[in-house]
Amino acid sequence: MSILSLKHRRAPGRRGWWRLLLVAVLLLLVFGSLAGCASMEGKTKQRQVASMLGFLFPGKEAPSVTTEVAVVHVPFRIGVAFVPDSGGAEFRLSENDRLRLAGQVRDAFRNYPFIQSIEAVPSLYLEAGGGFDNLDRVATLLRLDVIALISYDQVQFSGANSWSFLYWTGIGAYLVEGDKYDVMTAVETAVFDIKSRRLLMRAAGTSTIKGEATWVGFAERSRAARTQSFEASVKQMTEQLHGAVRDFRERAPKDPNIRLVLPPGYNPAAPRPPG
Repeated sequence: MSILSLKHRRAPGRRGWWRLLLVAVLLLLVFGSLAGCASMEGKTKQRQVASMLGFLFPGKEAPSVTTEVAVVHVPFRIGVAFVPDSGGAEFRLSENDRLRLAGQVRDAFRNYPFIQSIEAVPSLYLEAGGGFDNLDRVATLLRLDVIALISYDQVQFSGANSWSFLYWTGIGAYLVEGDKYDVMTAVETAVFDIKSRRLLMRAAGTSTIKGEATWVGFAERSRAARTQSFEASVKQMTEQLHGAVRDFRERAPKDPNIRLVLPPGYNPAAPRPPG
């Protein structure tokens, strides 16, 4: 092609440039939306469950009902433990968080005079589906009379919002909060007399946390939201637990399925001495 012919070629006019720009923007919106939606593809729902019934009565259609009277020697030693869960490694509540949250439940019992000592039981001591046989071994090892088992069910729903198309720009993945999450948590503490296997009291709490995050920061932000949801539900549960303890103190002396063995001069209404 000659230089002369090149001179006679027309450069795109202003209208042509606007058309090219419009096409580019439309492609950006289309592919960006697909990228934003794909950012959470396969991760629309995550769940971790630590089932009380699954731990105590594995493989059984219905739990067995105990007929044994709970003989509770006051003051008694109590353990606090999370039951094993089914969550994946990336979604599972860490052991440090378990012990910290179990400590909050432990503190709820701290000032009651009928409790001699409280022990936070490491998760490694409980086996999936271990049942009361597992609790018997833990009780022997730690010299426990009563166990407070913490179970939970946490679900996280995730998805892309209307701003996620900006992920296509690259910078948007760092700056735009285009992914949203809803975290719902239910936690329950059930207190059992280990020897008789009788339920003494229970309390529950729930929490819902909603938020948004960038694509790059989603994992960290959603993990923090899951922990926050646990903390809020455990806080509500411990408040309910104080009411359950008061109910137990009123109910136990009249309950034919519970026999309290009190030391001489014991006053159940007296506050626990400090220290």
